[in-house]
Amino acid sequence: MILFVFIGLLVILFLIWGITRYNNAQKYKIQSPSGVQKSSYVRLGGIQQFVQIRGQDRSNPVIIVLHGGPGNNMGYYSYAWQADLESDYTIVHWDQRGCGNTYFQNKAATKPTFDLLLSDLDALVNSICGEYGQEKVIIMGHSWGTLLGGIYAGQHPEKVAAYVGVGQFNDVWQSEEFAAEEAALLAKAAGKLDTAKKIQEQFQLVRSSERLDMRDVLSLRQLTGKFLPEGENTSFSDRVFSPYLTFNDVKWFFAPIVNFEKYIELQNDLYRSLYSQKGLSSYNYTAFKVPVIIIAGDCDWITPYQKSREYFDQLIAPKKEFITIENAGHIPFIPGQFGKLLQGALREVL
Repeated sequence: MILFVFIGLLVILFLIWGITRYNNAQKYKIQSPSGVQKSSYVRLGGIQQFVQIRGQDRSNPVIIVLHGGPGNNMGYYSYAWQADLESDYTIVHWDQRGCGNTYFQNKAATKPTFDLLLSDLDALVNSICGEYGQEKVIIMGHSWGTLLGGIYAGQHPEKVAAYVGVGQFNDVWQSEEFAAEEAALLAKAAGKLDTAKKIQEQFQLVRSSERLDMRDVLSLRQLTGKFLPEGENTSFSDRVFSPYLTFNDVKWFFAPIVNFEKYIELQNDLYRSLYSQKGLSSYNYTAFKVPVIIIAGDCDWITPYQKSREYFDQLIAPKKEFITIENAGHIPFIPGQFGKLLQGALREVL
């Protein structure tokens, strides 16, 4: 009887999942005859890389979105928050080399490096511009993608109409230290003196380590996360009930759980770039020849709001806008809010 009940519950859950995905597919389907809605592989840097493209009019300006992580692809759950943008823009999501659908298509491919991803991105920009008749594209990076996108926009202003940084990284160690100090203060205020001490010790362990260990970084964030306000982020249901979720997306979501060491090793060169200011010091991504928009959730502690604001204040650009999303965290792609704010800002700077 227990077995039958369990199977029955699984069937019901599967039906709910399938029906909700179907309803979302119909709700967010591109209906315009001049629109585009496709997922395909494009040859970039000698391998087949996964690209998802949506928009109501193929002639609209193009936004290329660079996901965070490294290794956190976001194309499959973008349908809800980007709906407000699709009437005016064609939006491209790309699973970067060594990530998501691109990884499973090319398991034997060269591991991603920062310079290799910059080269792949340039090939993608050229491909998209050629296919959609554009001279330039808008580059939008999230978290890790802000380093990739910001540096690319600085290097190729002739191909970039504007740069948008969401959860903008600048000095990674300053961000980690800022969050740790704030969490320690909040822990002390709550009477958790031992925990405050652990937070400070864990930060020093991570900062002083000769060889970066992402397990130590995650342990630090687990400690600080108990005290720092999380804010609203993209909902888990948008991921689970996505009509564009592939089996590869599911496998990639569980990859760090199944084999954390393999997952980190694959992205290791990128983590080294992210956590080594020496490695990024040769790039100048505070002086732009294109308009810049920085978007920050005021409850973001991965790329703290205050640090994003400091970066914005020091950057030089023909035009620049700073958008605050209140009560939002590190993934502030809130349906009905994010898209409209970005849409208004792009109208101001372009």
